[in-house]
Amino acid sequence: MYHYRSCGLPNVYLKNGYTEHTTDYGVGVSIDNVEGLHKAIALAIIESPTKMTGAEFRFLRKELNFSQKRLGDAMGVEDQTVAGWEKKHPTSMAGRLLRILAKGHYENDKIKELLEKLADLDSKESHENLCFEESSEGWHNAA
Repeated sequence: MYHYRSCGLPNVYLKNGYTEHTTDYGVGVSIDNVEGLHKAIALAIIESPTKMTGAEFRFLRKELNFSQKRLGDAMGVEDQTVAGWEKKHPTSMAGRLLRILAKGHYENDKIKELLEKLADLDSKESHENLCFEESSEGWHNAA
């Protein structure tokens, strides 16, 4: 078994799917299908019944290609808050939201797009009037 530490998690082991080879610097390892492996790790974290660790939170954030700032903007917190969650444990709500976002990343990009849109909308200060009208199909935005 190979202890796969390169993902940043202390508890990932591979039974197969890797090749050991000798280099000038010692034994090297090549992982088959790293993208597929990382997806499997992410889905295991998402579906785990245990509280998410900071390392798992960081792993999912990186898999989504989010910086701490970008994820913080999407969640409505400062990047230093995200950094704190990664050093210790994220709040239950932050862990849940990241699980939803990551699940959407692998199954439906609409969730990821929605959170990005919400982060952009939250940065606007002015509020516009909302205007609705009723039609035979029901109420809808008239703007």
